[in-house]
Amino acid sequence: MRKTPAMEEDDDPPVRSVALGAKLPIAVAVVNDYELICDGVAGLLGRFPDKAAVVERVIVGEPVDHPPIDVALYDTYGRVGIAEEALRKLRRHRDILHTAMFTMEPAPELVAEAQRAGASGVIAKSLPAEAIVDALVRVAAGEVVIATGASTEPALDELDWPGKDDGLTERESAVLVLASEGLTNAEIGEALYLGRETVKTHLSRAFAKLGVRNRAAAVRYVFGTGAFARFRPAEEDLEGS
Repeated sequence: MRKTPAMEEDDDPPVRSVALGAKLPIAVAVVNDYELICDGVAGLLGRFPDKAAVVERVIVGEPVDHPPIDVALYDTYGRVGIAEEALRKLRRHRDILHTAMFTMEPAPELVAEAQRAGASGVIAKSLPAEAIVDALVRVAAGEVVIATGASTEPALDELDWPGKDDGLTERESAVLVLASEGLTNAEIGEALYLGRETVKTHLSRAFAKLGVRNRAAAVRYVFGTGAFARFRPAEEDLEGS
């Protein structure tokens, strides 16, 4: 289990007060096995310490170090679809009270799958940071929240992801991750709810930004840079937890 810098072993748990139907700050766990993704989400939520405290990073199937967790925020980056079984395991975890999915573009079918898996919330990265935190507070209070929409100040601009420093968008980065795992363009499109031509466009743009000519060179980039470091090996995927 990974702890954020703000939550060491001998730290006292945050003091809470009742407001908005939930005890504040709510305890949030970030669920993703890419270090940069977790760090970015923790940094974003850390701007609102009166509302949310990221107490740890959770890997599906492992114990929780700082129970209870009010909301497990499941970031879909690097996942095939929503990894529905992983969401179900989070929902059944005795130390996790609620789960919410954090994703780029919540397609209707993705929202439906998340709800079938027991997620209490689906939250878009296109929202402003404070709107995301407020949605998490509502989830912690027991509401079912579908928070989508566009913003002139999307939280996505403040988040981090593998390859961002090399100019990749999060979508291009996610496409490269799945390509590096051997998925075809059609499979990547199905996983990310994108058309095959859109996947090809993302790959072409990523190749141009990285200065590589083909998929094999791009895969070498993924495995050769520390930016794509995981908390555990790729084969130990959330679906297999």
